Amino acid sequence: MINLNTKIESLGRVPTVRIANMALRWCKQTLGVNNRKKYEPVWSIRKGYDEGICGEYDHDDNEVLIYWDNIVDVDELIRTCIHEWTHQTQPITTKYWKYPGSYSRNPYERQAKYAEKKWLPIVWEHINNKINKQ
Repeated sequence: MINLNTKIESLGRVPTVRIANMALRWCKQTLGVNNRKKYEPVWSIRKGYDEGICGEYDHDDNEVLIYWDNIVDVDELIRTCIHEWTHQTQPITTKYWKYPGSYSRNPYERQAKYAEKKWLPIVWEHINNKINKQ
């Protein structure tokens, strides 16, 4: 049985990508898309690189990137999906980068952190019903 504390290392790539895809589909359907972009957002779940970041939003390509092997557990995987999707809905090019303060004090980062906490239980309930069917 998979739970929020299940380690990504023990799950492996295929179940991890499946969970991330479910979370991101939920985000797209529920949180919506940034209509200021000329094209729909896409996402990619791939191996990370040396910096150890869990995910990022590429505003130039309108792409959410999730680095599955830099993530510790299912909880962090889902939170990362929600966090990066939230950035997809924000005015990144016009306002995010113009904020003069630190990363942790940036209001757009704070909004993404808040979204993680708010939506994690709901996303998990949605995913849990599908991956742990008896």
